[in-house]
Amino acid sequence: MDSNVLAAIIGAVATVVGAVIGALLARSDFLDKLFRGSKFTSITGKWESTWIDLNDTEKITHRENFVITRQKGSRIYGYITIEEEPDKKWEFEGNFSGRFLQLFYYPSKDAEDKLFLDYGCYFFDMLGDGTFVGYSVGFDWQENATDVSKHKLRRVK
Repeated sequence: MDSNVLAAIIGAVATVVGAVIGALLARSDFLDKLFRGSKFTSITGKWESTWIDLNDTEKITHRENFVITRQKGSRIYGYITIEEEPDKKWEFEGNFSGRFLQLFYYPSKDAEDKLFLDYGCYFFDMLGDGTFVGYSVGFDWQENATDVSKHKLRRVK
């Protein structure tokens, strides 16, 4: 192979490699991940939610268990159970910005009760102590109506 052709090939490869490296370094999120790891705090694990149905005249505190099974960047996945209703299970998916947690829930295919209808969403704001406060809006299958509840979500140790 002619030395001029070899020099041209090496130059072309070096130009492409340099362009790729330059493009990666130009993205600030790439550098953040490279030097600081993920920019999202991990919130995987078990959480307990205490909540009050704002439509009820009696302000009874209810409990449900959240398990965040997977977090990929800002994407969150998991499930919800309630001890008083062991035949029901909800799955959720959503986004965590590092402060705000937004989830969409729906009946799980793993639930023993295959006929319940309970769909909705949560919106939480993370406090300085790592707990979340916020609201859920959803379809209450028992009341056959839209429901609003106030929640506090805390990590279970």
